[in-house]
Amino acid sequence: MSNTLPVIQSDTSIAIIAHVNPDGDSLGSILALGLALRKKSNNVNIFLNDELPGRFSFLPEVHLLKKYNSNEFDKFDLCFILDCGDERRFGDIDLIEKSRLVINIDHHISNNSYGDINIVETEASSTCEIVYSVITKHLSIEINDAIATCLYTGMVTDTGNFRYDNTSPHTHRVVAELLELGVDIQEITFQLYQNNSLKSTKFLGYILNHLQVFFDGKVTLIEVNQELLNQFNVKYDEVEGMINYARDIEGVEVAVILKETADNEVKLSFRSKKDFDVNQLAKEFGGGGHRKASGATVTGNIKEVKNQLLDKLQKMI
Repeated sequence: MSNTLPVIQSDTSIAIIAHVNPDGDSLGSILALGLALRKKSNNVNIFLNDELPGRFSFLPEVHLLKKYNSNEFDKFDLCFILDCGDERRFGDIDLIEKSRLVINIDHHISNNSYGDINIVETEASSTCEIVYSVITKHLSIEINDAIATCLYTGMVTDTGNFRYDNTSPHTHRVVAELLELGVDIQEITFQLYQNNSLKSTKFLGYILNHLQVFFDGKVTLIEVNQELLNQFNVKYDEVEGMINYARDIEGVEVAVILKETADNEVKLSFRSKKDFDVNQLAKEFGGGGHRKASGATVTGNIKEVKNQLLDKLQKMI
């Protein structure tokens, strides 16, 4: 990383934020960086401009996460935007306008380098992997067990338990360092993967039973609307991991979840294996991400968006 971060003093005002619809990497990275920067500055604000998914409520110091309110803040010296491919993904708020210096830290291939300082490493497994280097090398801050837990959580979730091809030798070296700092793998594994509610498990059964298959088994599709969520009494964040079941079927190249919200909006999540580039597919809908994991948000009803999606897939698959 060639970009040099500014010197941080005790009175440096800092904002930290990641994308809406938070996942393990976004939450782990903002908490880890926030906890580290609190060792240098007395004015660190970690913003979560969305609801905290329940499965991540075990993360250290989650009480520090707060909703951004423009009226509470005049300006910030530094604004760290983490895990966001572009400046629209953290919500319709005026953080950039109120910040003297914007620092963009990310690993998405679709990142458009919107920051004054851009630390974008597309070969990294996760934003948490980059934040580890930012904390230890750029800021020279010692990592404690709380920071290590946040970083490990982001890395393990964004690599699919280190199964995806974004996992590198460096990823494992960083993880080894975190384990030596006292990360409790058993507790993290329990909270993330072994503590599912009965209702979400029944919902998974329904989803798999209604899985749609297209193009000779190359594409699987899951549709979720608000009515269905209400029927099973589950939240949207409980849906995300279900796409992996659809992707991992023999012969499937692309898996898609269409999630319809109440305000005529559809959130698309794409996953692929082998050679299909879902980042290019996401760009067709104004989104982006990674080659094998991307997403987009589209205005319209779910039937219209589904038809558009299938038309584009037919030309690409």
